[in-house]
This record gives sequence, structure tokens and C-alpha cells, in this order.
Amino acid sequence: MPVKLMLAANLRKYVSGYSGETGYAVQVEPGSTVRDLAGLLKIPEQEVKLIMIDGVGAQWDNVLKGDERVALFPPVGGG
Repeated sequence: MPVKLMLAANLRKYVSGYSGETGYAVQVEPGSTVRDLAGLLKIPEQEVKLIMIDGVGAQWDNVLKGDERVALFPPVGGG
């Protein structure tokens, strides 16, 4: 089933050919979680601070239903 992955900042380095404007289409198995999606693309969990599914805060164990937009964000630093 398809999902659209949106990666912010330095997380983009994990997906070759990632386009920040349109995101990245990924096929996952039915019943997959956000954790499964990140594992499929070898995105380390410790580098992700915020997860959103269709604009709503989510957790690693959220089950994907298909056709969602999953956004992953790293910790933000600043001063």
C-alpha cells in the first residue's frame, strides 16, 4: 500500500533522490507501522524527534492505513 514520506532537514540524506517538494512515495505492507517504514529506509529512530501522520502528531507504533502523508522531523537546535 502506498504512503507519502516527507523528511525534514538532515533526515533527507537517508533517501536517495528525495525531493523535498513532493515527498517520496513508498510502498509498505498492510499493517506496517511508522517504525516499519523508518526501518525499511534505514532511518535511525534516535534521529527522529517528531512524527506526524496527515498533520497530526503520531508515535512509532501507529499503524499505517495507506495513502497517508507521514512526516519525520529531527530534533531542532538553535539559539
